[in-house]
Amino acid sequence: MTAIGVLGPVRAVRDGTPVDLGAPRQRAVLARLVAGGGHVVSVDRLVDDLWAGDPPPRARAALQVYVSNLRRVLEPDRRARTPARVLVTVAPGYALRLPTTHVDAWRFEAALRSATPDAAPGPVAALAVLDAALAGWGADAPYAEFGGQPWADREGERLAQLRAGAVEQRAGLLLELDRPHEVVRDLDPHVREHPLRERAAMLLAVALYRLGRQADALDVLRAVRATLAEQLGIDPSRALRALETDLLRQSPRLDPAVPGPPVRSAPGPLPVAADPGPPSAVTGPPAAPDPRTVWGRTAELARLRAAADRAARSGLGVCWLGAEAGAGKSTLVRQLAGALADTGWRTAVGTCPPVAGAPPAWAWREVVAATRRFLPPEEPGDRNLCPLPGPDGPDATRGGHDEFHLCRALVAHVTRLTGHGPLLLVVEDVHHADGATLRVLRHLAAALTGTPVLVVVTYRPDEVTDDVAAARAALAGVPAVEVTLGGLDAEAVTALLRRHGVHDAALLRTVRERSAGNPLFAIELAGLVAAEGPAAVDGVPAGIGHLLARRLARLPADARTVLRHAAVCGMEVDVDLLLAVDGGPEEPVLAGLEAAVAAGLLVEPVPGRVRFAHALMRDVLYHGLPLLRRTRLHARVLAVLREQRRDDVAMLGRHALAAPTPSAGGVRRPARAEVTVGHPAEPG
Repeated sequence: MTAIGVLGPVRAVRDGTPVDLGAPRQRAVLARLVAGGGHVVSVDRLVDDLWAGDPPPRARAALQVYVSNLRRVLEPDRRARTPARVLVTVAPGYALRLPTTHVDAWRFEAALRSATPDAAPGPVAALAVLDAALAGWGADAPYAEFGGQPWADREGERLAQLRAGAVEQRAGLLLELDRPHEVVRDLDPHVREHPLRERAAMLLAVALYRLGRQADALDVLRAVRATLAEQLGIDPSRALRALETDLLRQSPRLDPAVPGPPVRSAPGPLPVAADPGPPSAVTGPPAAPDPRTVWGRTAELARLRAAADRAARSGLGVCWLGAEAGAGKSTLVRQLAGALADTGWRTAVGTCPPVAGAPPAWAWREVVAATRRFLPPEEPGDRNLCPLPGPDGPDATRGGHDEFHLCRALVAHVTRLTGHGPLLLVVEDVHHADGATLRVLRHLAAALTGTPVLVVVTYRPDEVTDDVAAARAALAGVPAVEVTLGGLDAEAVTALLRRHGVHDAALLRTVRERSAGNPLFAIELAGLVAAEGPAAVDGVPAGIGHLLARRLARLPADARTVLRHAAVCGMEVDVDLLLAVDGGPEEPVLAGLEAAVAAGLLVEPVPGRVRFAHALMRDVLYHGLPLLRRTRLHARVLAVLREQRRDDVAMLGRHALAAPTPSAGGVRRPARAEVTVGHPAEPG
């Protein structure tokens, strides 16, 4: 028997004996296949992930060696030239074939699914399942040894979020069984570690109240309110506010349930915190503040609400909501859901996972899971949704994933739900969507004409795939609204930054300019200033640096080279200057610039000039260059400037200061009395 663990250090055990998995990158191959969940991970994806988007020429050959070595240690008794049974080859790559119980991460997720109200026979049984699932976690984070690699960070964060949800689900079961002492013991450190998780705070507050600690319960909710305002600039959800009111009034709904038939716990917000009125549910992050507090997005929100009004009157509508990472797509969607809830709309969100090998049409599975709660208790569930692929993959008894019947069942399910009121269906991050998700979207759009449904699709324009473009073309006949979020205006960014403690006028202006109005970038810069002082405003927060580096990695190598040259020249540069600095054929430079403009990294303020969309992007490129290469590039720019712009003394001085080497063509380092210059490391 072979068992693999990733909830902590990556390890393997065969018949009770630890297995030596070899060098770090060879261990990473096995870990990446575990992250694939048993599905096929293509060779291209493995190579890209293992070498962080910059593979060596013989990367595929090296991958084959790693796979061969892993097969040798995982199946030492396998005869020569017989097919592998654990690490198998399946076009277009490899997959890990082990029972779910033999991989700790898979076993953990299966346990969570078996502890849901629909699967567990009661709270006691569900509690036992969760206890066993949580006991399998080690002290270290999942995939900890591969920290910093995007695939490992994504999967580790996903598992950590699942674990946090399991802790809260367990606390809900304990409350259901009237064991508040255990809830307080388990959730007090959990809430301190995760101060933004509203459900955890709500469960802890109810437990404290039942122990006679009403003041402590209110303090927990007020701490969450303050943290949400300080870190995210948002108000708590309506559910939390309603619970706060119940605590102040000592509502009987907070008391333990009277003896009777077992009541199954639900993964959503506590029922005691529900407001009277039309039911609504939004999967994902907590509800957003009142629409009137949407800084700089009033016009976009109005367009989305107008689209919802048209859909309620005339039938299905689609909204394509595009923006770069951090611009606030999800926040705007939550604002829309909160505004529509007051008029009887209900919302369900599905997210397209960025993980290779995810089950087909995963986003629609999340939508269905959310919408099932909208049906009245007396209405039975829709049995026709059985073709929907579950977390364990296709149902073998049905011969695999049946997309045709899935589409028909979804249409019937959504039509049935609209009998109780209009629906807002959100598909997040469609740039990560698989083919099945997009085909289901097209089928729904064609079949739901005349039903009060608004579908909002969010995406990043620089990551749109050919499949997404084809899906949009196929939906050309459906009433649609295109909303593209740019940067917030100066007034909105100022209001946002003041909520995060930045009040100095000069700092406000600098952060506005460096963030280009991107809310996430502005907030991260504000946090950097708060932690390290005003001088840190010229830095790049680590999280943003990784995000921008990922955007750069998707560009062709020639485009990245041109961008590095542009970063040395300055924030804005003449195309002719770049061509002269490059010194090679014109076409590769122009093609690289076109790719960068298409990806949203550069803008063209006037013909013949390009400018970085964000000062932060330019900084990531500039400081990512080794000092030797950077210095020589400054010298090359200086030589070109001396030929083309002898009268631009300030620019000549800046590059001379940044390249005080003999290669600078004998340029004497100017004294400060001669020219006014910036910091040597920050030309232009």
